[in-house]
Amino acid sequence: MTAIRINLLPVRQVKKREMGRQFLVLVAGSVIIAAAGNYYWFSTREAERSRLADQVSETQRRIDALEKQIGEVNDLKKRKKEVEDKLAVLDKLKKQRSGPVKLLDALTWAIPKKVFVGDFDEKSNAVKVTGVGESHEDVSEFMRGLANIVWTPKGIGRVVERRRDAKNVRVELLASEGSIEDFDVKDLSNFFTGVELKSSLQETNSTTGKAAVKFELSMTANYAT
Repeated sequence: MTAIRINLLPVRQVKKREMGRQFLVLVAGSVIIAAAGNYYWFSTREAERSRLADQVSETQRRIDALEKQIGEVNDLKKRKKEVEDKLAVLDKLKKQRSGPVKLLDALTWAIPKKVFVGDFDEKSNAVKVTGVGESHEDVSEFMRGLANIVWTPKGIGRVVERRRDAKNVRVELLASEGSIEDFDVKDLSNFFTGVELKSSLQETNSTTGKAAVKFELSMTANYAT
């Protein structure tokens, strides 16, 4: 009897190749899954980073808005204090009765917002004023303001417009709650004459570091209408 022999080598090779392909597919699948997982993780982290960056930007915007509001409030407080300081000085001067009431009214209208009058003295129409301004320009503005206080047929006023060679002058009236009228030049006379800067000294505040100008003015007051 003849024995039948079967060569199994090709079958084993085929199985090996099949297993190799399956292994490669498994490895490729693992790599793809890992890459997809990494991409998903990176995408979520990037989205979170973007969300947090937006929150930081929004928070900073709110902080900037609050800082602006705080600055405006501080500015209002500063202006309020300036007005209160001026009112306190004027109230003190009125209580001291160191000069006629009309002089106080005229002086009040001439004081610019960056000038503070510390005291004044009046003897026989001769007036001396001392105070502090934030700059020399503020002191000059005060002097121009004094020169613009005038008597009109309707009482004390302040010149708001004076054109060169014009016959009429526009004046804001003190007694008429700020009404403005035109008057003939010949009907007006200055309340303060001979306004002169006697001294000015610029100093720096050791606490705030801001410069200020101490000044003294002399002038003559005209109380006659």
